[in-house]
Amino acid sequence: MRITYISHSSFALKLREDVLLFDYPSQGSLEPGGEKVAREAVRGSNLYVFVSHSHGDHYGRGVFDISKEAKSTTFIVSEDVPLKNAHRLAGGHRLHLDSLDIETFASNDAGVAYLIRTGSSLIYYGGDLAKWDWDDFDEATRRYMVDVFEKMIRHLSKLDVDIAFSNTDQRLESWGGPLEFLEVVKPSYFVPMHTFGHHEWIDDLVEKTDHPEERIFRYVRPGDFVELKI
Repeated sequence: MRITYISHSSFALKLREDVLLFDYPSQGSLEPGGEKVAREAVRGSNLYVFVSHSHGDHYGRGVFDISKEAKSTTFIVSEDVPLKNAHRLAGGHRLHLDSLDIETFASNDAGVAYLIRTGSSLIYYGGDLAKWDWDDFDEATRRYMVDVFEKMIRHLSKLDVDIAFSNTDQRLESWGGPLEFLEVVKPSYFVPMHTFGHHEWIDDLVEKTDHPEERIFRYVRPGDFVELKI
């Protein structure tokens, strides 16, 4: 199993002949080299494109051109993505697709988070479900944002999550909740995301958490990858 960093919140997860591509963004949110990395990562594969929601830093039309590199392509998207010939899912739905069992959870921002079981591995991809406790939110909105996030991590804590992708965004004082996520969920491997290219934020996370350093993906540029035996 290989995880390759593409840009911001976009990663390619290779499972033998299958590749799961998460949240390939619009051109304006791609780091230099990201498109080339994505093309190489999906080339010749059975490709499953996951889109958590329609924001430009998580979804761009360029993904259709990228997908031409694959042997076959299946799109799994949130219902706010106006895409035909795709599996469009709201929160609270389940989908069995080839070797994937997919469950969705409504985000507290937009779209969905995904919980994917493939073989013996359980993968969580949060999209924009995070601890959005912005200072300028009113108390009711802040409480809602925190409640949804905390409910999600409590649910995940009852499962054996192998790989978790979740936000590490230092624009917020809480960083969007990665420290709490690691403490409660305790995934076997954690992939920080939503960093806007600020890869030093990952170093800060490693310094603050008690989670083993070797179980956190410390990427610094598109194309960095990690091989896992899970």
